[in-house]
Amino acid sequence: MSASNQPTRRTLRLLFALQGHTFEGLRLKQLADAVQASPSTVLRDLEVLADEGIAERIPGRDEYWRLSPRLIQLARAHEQEMARVRQRLDETDQRYSRNPN
Repeated sequence: MSASNQPTRRTLRLLFALQGHTFEGLRLKQLADAVQASPSTVLRDLEVLADEGIAERIPGRDEYWRLSPRLIQLARAHEQEMARVRQRLDETDQRYSRNPN
């Protein structure tokens, strides 16, 4: 792995570490341990994710981080697109499988 890709890979690992912790969140130390980086480095990464609307501190529990609704909205948009494509495929399939008689 090239050194230039390490921040990107670490940030992606942070996203995966945060999944499944939407309600309780994870502390900075837990996230640093999960991605094997220093807390100061992980804090910088989390702040970038927060600036982009991908991660957030839990209100009233500022030491805890979680994924933001924006990431869920991204996943839901993908799910909706797949449903539209499925519907178009079904319509095409029905059109081509009709008996011409």
